[in-house]
Amino acid sequence: MPKDIIKTYNDFVSNNFITFDKKQEKLLSEIKSTWNDYKKFNFFSKTKKYNGVYVYGSVGIGKTFLLNLFTKNINLGKKIHFNHLMINIHSFINNSKKENALDVYIKDLSKDFKLIFIDELHIFNIVDALLVKKIFILFKKYKIFILTSSNFIPRDLYKNGLQRNDFLPFINFLETYFQIISLENIIDYRREMLNQLKTYFTPINETTSREFNKLFERFVEKNQIHIKKIKTKSRDIRFEKCTANIAFCSFKELCNANLAHEDYHNIAKEFKLIFISNVPFFEDPISDQCRRFISLIDMLYDQKCSVVILAKEPISKLCKIKSLNKEFERTSSRLYEMTIINPT
Repeated sequence: MPKDIIKTYNDFVSNNFITFDKKQEKLLSEIKSTWNDYKKFNFFSKTKKYNGVYVYGSVGIGKTFLLNLFTKNINLGKKIHFNHLMINIHSFINNSKKENALDVYIKDLSKDFKLIFIDELHIFNIVDALLVKKIFILFKKYKIFILTSSNFIPRDLYKNGLQRNDFLPFINFLETYFQIISLENIIDYRREMLNQLKTYFTPINETTSREFNKLFERFVEKNQIHIKKIKTKSRDIRFEKCTANIAFCSFKELCNANLAHEDYHNIAKEFKLIFISNVPFFEDPISDQCRRFISLIDMLYDQKCSVVILAKEPISKLCKIKSLNKEFERTSSRLYEMTIINPT
């Protein structure tokens, strides 16, 4: 029997793991109520039954923590990052000979999980934009209750994207079948705890470059540095300066090449600490590289990797691409958190 979610939340507060926030507690109560209504089977009930809960709000306010807390409280719950979900689905479809491969994939999920938490829903590319509605319709068909977090209100998803009119039915689907909850105007608990000075070096000059390189040398034995290749499908990604689980590379190596979510996922699985040198100031001419950097940081964060950054500008001033402002808010918050390292 799952423990009451509000009791679980207050246990975290009592043990000083988190600071009590009334809006966070209210969110958990609303999710609990929606989940309980969903489980009830009553043809005569006038209460609207939602197929999931969509929580949006700024970075660092506890969306992931709260939804993960609820998911862990459900015996048949599972958490997955949206990027990982799409990688898994694309891989399954590409390797399957069945015409209904997507249907098979979601049906198999439903055998093990009645609730799935999809973290950080955001749409960058047209392939995901055209596929995501089909995925969510199948979640509904196979009775999987979905919790999802996002930095975007549904109507702002895939804003200005290619063929966005074909994506709009997904927004209508969310607004019809999901309880949409805003978690705004509360303290950014993540950022309060951060100190970016330890492992984020800026600007790029002789002094910061020397400090950046010295920090790498503190973590590695020079005679153990070697070349490592990470295989992704038909190509190898070559890292010239690595040890067992530490890599030293440049922004150009990671983001100028046409790497994708799956490439960054494999890199994140391989290394636990990555030094990234010469991160530029992001302006419109390098928006593609900026998108790759966002994807890279997402994957490293989700795999609980740490990063050391040598960048042209401080985190708060690193990106001035208006079309990526919202996405880069998440990246900035994650960089603040990830550049805290406690050497052992």
